[in-house]
Amino acid sequence: MRLTMALVGLFCSFLLVSCGGHEDLAIQRLDQQLFAAKSATAVQSLLNQNPALAQLYFNANGAGNDTALVRELTNRVTNPALDEFNKQVQAEFGDLTDLNNQLSEAFASIKKDFPDFRTPKVVTVVSGFMGPDLVVNDSLIVIGLDYFAGPKAKFRPQGPQYPQYILRRYQKEYIVPAIVFALSDKYNATNRADQTMLADMVYYGKGYVFTKTMLPDVADSLIIGYSDRQLTETFNAQDIVWGHFIDNQLIYQTNPAIKGRYLNERPFTAEIGQRCPGAIGRWVGWRIVGRYHDEHDDVTITDLMRNSDARQIFEQSGYKGQKE
Repeated sequence: MRLTMALVGLFCSFLLVSCGGHEDLAIQRLDQQLFAAKSATAVQSLLNQNPALAQLYFNANGAGNDTALVRELTNRVTNPALDEFNKQVQAEFGDLTDLNNQLSEAFASIKKDFPDFRTPKVVTVVSGFMGPDLVVNDSLIVIGLDYFAGPKAKFRPQGPQYPQYILRRYQKEYIVPAIVFALSDKYNATNRADQTMLADMVYYGKGYVFTKTMLPDVADSLIIGYSDRQLTETFNAQDIVWGHFIDNQLIYQTNPAIKGRYLNERPFTAEIGQRCPGAIGRWVGWRIVGRYHDEHDDVTITDLMRNSDARQIFEQSGYKGQKE
């Protein structure tokens, strides 16, 4: 993986490893099972039945033998305030029909273009933010539903890593695009020797094109995490944005600190202006790759993802900040 935190602003754990998977999608409601387990023995049994979840989500190698984890989870599922919060989460998500349908659509589309794809097991959890928002690997996807309960929920993720512009994205509509973007990494060929800004921009751009291909009806704002207004303003001002990249010779920049100013999550890109969203380099990468893919009808999504030559993609895209 080129950049370990590459997920559209969501602070997710991408554990992308080569494992076997399950062909059929069936979301396992461990959130409901956990809150139905009202004793330490029941919690321990649940963890022992799901050792992969215990390890990947709760970082417990011993599953139910982790007494500290069992004690903490038992305290949480018997806490009245968290029980009320869990009921809010259940009301927000219902029976997960929409989530199931959207994931099924995405997985079917991925398998059509990448036959080696195997449908991973999908598990939902509510734990009061004990684990990350999402864990995605080849065989297991864990969704922390509590993160995505929305702005009206009793509890929200807290801490300096959750500024308002990040919290805004913690809503259920963002879940599936984030998962699909994470899955794109497996198919996103890169040249590890190429440490330029351009290579990183194209990496993101390919991931976004992959996500849009697999979820064609999903709004661009849900894929990249910009608001509709930010997308419109950035599109209309892209000649200014591109001019900044050219004037400051950023395309082939390799300094990590400088690259970070344009690729990392920030409330805005101060170097360009307060109206310019953070991670603007990712958006420009999407414009480059999107234009390349649109201009080359013979290049399938499989061909695109296999192409590790960022410079070729850029040069053949013909992108120079134009809006068409």
